[in-house]
Amino acid sequence: SFLNAEEPTVCDLISDFGINVLWHPSLGLELGENLQGMLWNCVLGKIPVDILVFEGTVVNAPNGTGEWNRFAHR
Repeated sequence: SFLNAEEPTVCDLISDFGINVLWHPSLGLELGENLQGMLWNCVLGKIPVDILVFEGTVVNAPNGTGEWNRFAHR
């Protein structure tokens, strides 16, 4: 996982290399509409993103419905 990186560590990336982590499920404070707004600003180019790290699994749920994986009313 991203948080378990060793060479360099996440702390090294943030402090030594100036990497700005916009949001992480374990570290981020934004929730709900605040998180949605930030993500839309990334998509619209208002917040520049150089690297996207998607961590974790994508839940398909029963019969591929995705009913357990809801975000932004989808």
